[in-house]
Amino acid sequence: MMKSCLALLLAAVALPLSAQELVDEAPPPEMTEIVAFATAAAEAGGTGPYPAEMLVDPSLPTHTIYRPRNMAAAGGPLPIIAWGNGACTNIGNRFRYLLTEIASHGYVVIAVGPMGPPVAEWKANLNANNDVPPAQRMPGSYAAQLTDAIDWALAENAREGSEFYGRLDDANIAVAGQSCGGLQAIAAAADRRVRTALVLNSGTFSVGTPPLAGTGDATKLSLARLRGPTLWLSGDESDVAYPNAQADFIAATAVPGAWLWHTGTGHSTHYRAPHGGLFAPVVLNWLDWQLKGEADASAAFLGANCGWCTAEGWHVSTRGF
Repeated sequence: MMKSCLALLLAAVALPLSAQELVDEAPPPEMTEIVAFATAAAEAGGTGPYPAEMLVDPSLPTHTIYRPRNMAAAGGPLPIIAWGNGACTNIGNRFRYLLTEIASHGYVVIAVGPMGPPVAEWKANLNANNDVPPAQRMPGSYAAQLTDAIDWALAENAREGSEFYGRLDDANIAVAGQSCGGLQAIAAAADRRVRTALVLNSGTFSVGTPPLAGTGDATKLSLARLRGPTLWLSGDESDVAYPNAQADFIAATAVPGAWLWHTGTGHSTHYRAPHGGLFAPVVLNWLDWQLKGEADASAAFLGANCGWCTAEGWHVSTRGF
């Protein structure tokens, strides 16, 4: 079972794309309406109290930033989230719908990769119509880019004249990612500055399996280096990462952890939906609990009658809290 899951996940990440390689295209007729809705929701800035924007800062051209448009109105200081994309994709707007939604609730999210064309935001399989021969493709993303994002954010927070000066919370930093990006988050979570990690549709492989290219040293052995509470979030057994997430949650006993999975959800379902889809509220509850200390958010995960425990389709396991 584990070997077949590894083969499937390797197939998913074997051909990483960069923003420079991607050719834009229009959505097919059956998707036109939903893509327009999701794009308009992102352009409106999300559903949170601080409408967010997506931008690239000239001092960090390798990443894409999501932040409240009015940083002063958002108060602060705001927690920092470094994000790794699925399939090791080096395209910072790949998860635009989800990351805009998170930022609108008072976070600064720094995603790996520069912006690509809009097709990156809605198309499930970016490799399907890519005419660039695999041998000529540029490298995808890599785990150290999450650390680069944290380094940049902290430097800007301390730099007089920066629009982020004094507005970022250097004590509340998360690393997060989906699929390959989840493995990158596990590798980056060894950083002493990281308070919590979020591993979405992802998990490490069995002992002795080499780490995937771009994921740093993310193996079962790296779980011992997690430094704070960790969330694993997956689909059901149809999600190729389901057994990996389950095994990591069980194995990572050095830190408090939670594993949530949802019936009827696959490996990358919902991320192309408006506001980031089904997983967005779970992610926000976790961030509000771990990085903002909100008691109501902790109640979403803890206790027999926790919010997600009683929500339809959700299955919740926690340990160490």
